[in-house]
Amino acid sequence: MTQLPDTITKARARLLVRAPFFGSIALGLGWVNAPEVRTMATDGRRIWFNPAWCDKHGVERIMGVTAHEVLHVVNKHHLRRGTRDPRLWNLAADLMINRVLEGDGYGLPPGLMFDREGRFAGLATETIYARLFEELEQNPRNRPENGPGSAGGSDQNGETQADESSDHGDDDGEAGDGVSPADIWGEVRDLTTDTGQKLSPAERFQAEHDLDVRIRQAAAAAKRAGKFSAGLGEMIEAAADRVDWRDKFRMSFDGTLRGEVSWARPNRRFIQHGLYLPGWRRSGAGRVAFVLDTSGSISARELAVYTAGVLGILEETGPEQVALIQCDTEVRHVAWLQPGETFDRIEVVGRGGTRFQPAFDWIAASDFAPNVIVYATDLVCCETPEDPGVPVIWLTPSRGRAIPFGTIVEVTL
Repeated sequence: MTQLPDTITKARARLLVRAPFFGSIALGLGWVNAPEVRTMATDGRRIWFNPAWCDKHGVERIMGVTAHEVLHVVNKHHLRRGTRDPRLWNLAADLMINRVLEGDGYGLPPGLMFDREGRFAGLATETIYARLFEELEQNPRNRPENGPGSAGGSDQNGETQADESSDHGDDDGEAGDGVSPADIWGEVRDLTTDTGQKLSPAERFQAEHDLDVRIRQAAAAAKRAGKFSAGLGEMIEAAADRVDWRDKFRMSFDGTLRGEVSWARPNRRFIQHGLYLPGWRRSGAGRVAFVLDTSGSISARELAVYTAGVLGILEETGPEQVALIQCDTEVRHVAWLQPGETFDRIEVVGRGGTRFQPAFDWIAASDFAPNVIVYATDLVCCETPEDPGVPVIWLTPSRGRAIPFGTIVEVTL
């Protein structure tokens, strides 16, 4: 067990009294003494801290940094980055978080980035990132690697800038050492497996589920204490809603993959309780039937989004075989995707009315026997198809009609 400096022990205790929600989340994280870390960092499971840096800034400021780290966790920044640039993602997250903490009167160390003019007020981290990225594309000199105080914020109006109280040139990594503001303190890292590998979709889904449980428990405790603001509740709700549709599809699709019970890989969640139970080993994505609704109500843009997004995900999972079925009022065309292959271009066939049942009938009559059916459609149809007895994922831009079976994943176009 890591021995915590008095500064952190007192900061956590004071945070628990001031903000039970923040304090209970902080106490539920593992704390790691890491002198090699410049300040603090979190991956949603642990907080690494530099003890000398913590002692330097004192209890009040470390309480603010702890709240900062907790807000990274609550907003799931360690799970939401995707393929975005890590430094710029840190900066976007900090600009959102620091505004909230400053508004609540937390004392924070110098050298951080503030959104003084409210340019990003109320925006999701992804949106802030996109705007910063666009600014950097227009002015490459502002890239994070060009030094602190520049990334996304040293524009002519000075609207987004480092805290004016920064002690430039000290050991916090401010001006002159080529470190971006996002590296100065409060770093957020991607959550990985115990061996440092990227999370699988199933592991990511489980991590998010476990975090949601912790958040609900902490929120309930804070409400009982009468210290849970409406603004914090809105932030938590918004964070839960900001999951890209492709991630939702990955989670749903991963739940359909074939697997088998394996005693060789025990369920690690129960070992800590003295229970040695078998784990569930994935054995591939099997066969996938990807049905594309090519009726006239589906726009060309929708078709492009569906096919690019889904086929990319299927390529990642390496299925045995994919049947690409185009259907409007009847099955118009079937193409086959083998392991290692991809579709460079899809010629759409159909553009008539909409019926779902013909695609399911074709699948049932074929020898293909898919393990999962993915149906991309706007759900604008007057018929209700029969349950094929195979897991079905409906990809749709809207809930056009109720379907009595399968999982619906709403697509953001």
